[in-house]
Amino acid sequence: MLNTSLVLAAAEGHHVVNELPIPTVWYGIIVFALLMAALLATMSMRSRALRLPEPTTAVQHHGTGHGSHTPGH
Repeated sequence: MLNTSLVLAAAEGHHVVNELPIPTVWYGIIVFALLMAALLATMSMRSRALRLPEPTTAVQHHGTGHGSHTPGH
């Protein structure tokens, strides 16, 4: 009995404190559009990995070979 009266008292005192500036459905639409834009940006970078040069196993020597380095190092 006490629980029922507490629930009824709480339900009667419920009121909106701060109303939202736009209807709630627009929050979902805006977030969906932002996520789709992020997905589009991510998918547009997808082919960037294909454009990178393949790593080579050949050793490339820089310079003329003169200096303190010994050949073969």
